[in-house]
Amino acid sequence: MASLFKNQNVQQLSQREQLSAKYHSARHNLLLVVVFTLINIVLLVTNSNTYFLFSASIPYLVADLAMALCGKYPAEYYGGDMADMPVLGDGFFAVMLMIAGVILILYLLSWILSKKPSVGWMIFALVFFAIDTAGMLILLGISADMIMDIVFHGWVLVSLTNGVLSYYKLKKLPEEEEKVPAVEEVAQPVSAEEQS
Repeated sequence: MASLFKNQNVQQLSQREQLSAKYHSARHNLLLVVVFTLINIVLLVTNSNTYFLFSASIPYLVADLAMALCGKYPAEYYGGDMADMPVLGDGFFAVMLMIAGVILILYLLSWILSKKPSVGWMIFALVFFAIDTAGMLILLGISADMIMDIVFHGWVLVSLTNGVLSYYKLKKLPEEEEKVPAVEEVAQPVSAEEQS
């Protein structure tokens, strides 16, 4: 019964606070995309068999292509039709990894520069991730093993869209008045001189 009264006393978030929370949640998700994509690329380059879903696809696919074309995968990867494939040098590998890195840096810049809040960079991140999602669907197609990646990409797109929409709704809200605590007037004792 006591917890029921506690729940009634919980202060509701204002509309401004709710919209601000959505914007910051979108920024948080953008940072997670950067971190997990970087981890996935490092795991790929070190020939680990681990992959995290919370990742952008295009930078990972660029690094994967570099690994394949430069002969960085184990020998059994290159059997069949790929046995006679020419192997490109380490220079090409480095350039491809730099391209993946530039894409990641653009996502990171979007996260850093959207802090103000600055909706331009959040819109850039949304468009960039939409292109990443389209690229993933075009290059990898839709299959049962892609469902979780597709769901994740859809979730991030919704999050970034909510961030952009929340920014515009915040701008339309009237400025909040500062809450000044009420001061009670205390009766001052009256001196004998003031009474006469």
